[in-house]
Amino acid sequence: MKPRLLPRILFLLLVLVLLVLGGILAWFQSWRSARLVDLYSASQIATTESGPIEFIRRGEGPPVLVFHDAPGGYDQGAALAGFLVNEGFQAVIPSRPGYLRTPLATGITPENQADAAAQLLDSLGIGQTAVLAIGWGGPAALEFARRFPERTNALVFVGAVVSRLNPPPAPAIPFPQAVGEGLTGDIGSWLYVRLAENDPARALRAAFSATTLGNETACESWMGLVLDDPDRLALFRDLVLSLSPVDPRESGLRNDLLQVRALPEIPLKTITTPVLLIHGGMDKAIPVAPVEAAKSQLPNSELLLFPDDGHLVFLGRGASIAEDRITAFLKKHTSPHGE
Repeated sequence: MKPRLLPRILFLLLVLVLLVLGGILAWFQSWRSARLVDLYSASQIATTESGPIEFIRRGEGPPVLVFHDAPGGYDQGAALAGFLVNEGFQAVIPSRPGYLRTPLATGITPENQADAAAQLLDSLGIGQTAVLAIGWGGPAALEFARRFPERTNALVFVGAVVSRLNPPPAPAIPFPQAVGEGLTGDIGSWLYVRLAENDPARALRAAFSATTLGNETACESWMGLVLDDPDRLALFRDLVLSLSPVDPRESGLRNDLLQVRALPEIPLKTITTPVLLIHGGMDKAIPVAPVEAAKSQLPNSELLLFPDDGHLVFLGRGASIAEDRITAFLKKHTSPHGE
């Protein structure tokens, strides 16, 4: 009897495992479908000469064009630029080409993306604007200011790429690629969202490792800072959510990797727009040295450096200072309605 019993037990265990996996897969598929419905129902599509552009428009007052980081989408830009709406600005936040519903063909190079952004503003009846660039949205913002100086009131770069990343940043795998590979597709990104909800300390530790040059003591200190502040923790969870699902963002991420490696030398001395550079001294994703070099070339610029912060400036020790400084800078240089 025993020889017959063992195969039956193994078969039942196999069936049980398959049922559990099937249930998890169904849970994931349901979440993914609901997530995409939420994303796409909250945004609009503008038809431009360059192609379709997904965007949202929030708030009233002087317009601020937001270029999000990689990987991301309009949802990430909304999470990080939300404070501007509360300060009386109008945030215009597109999904950069290759992200969510903006096709990559709308703008492959930073120059193309700048042109597409200008066409988006045309469709919205916006003439002049300030520009906020985060992370790997930096090259498109630079090109916007270079190509449309008469339309650019002010430039703000937060942890942003302002020149070719050569030599490559530490780690050797560029930050967006490391994030993409770490999330291991849509299911991996979903699991990270679940981790951020249920065990934020572990999710924060992973984020610190990917974004900050710091030891264990620095990691623990930063984690405590976020965990003890409900607003920062909510922002962290929103940022994690803005990475998921990965698939609708993957072509943009891969394109960013190619573009930044091939970024031509931008004549920064010709950009006379007022510029505010904000960066973390411990940024592992985008080194601070090129930002300091850019500061020396931009004729009308200022640098706000937070020595102990990493790439996620808006979650660091200097977050409130950075927001206040950005607000004051934009209020100084923007017109009421982008006219």
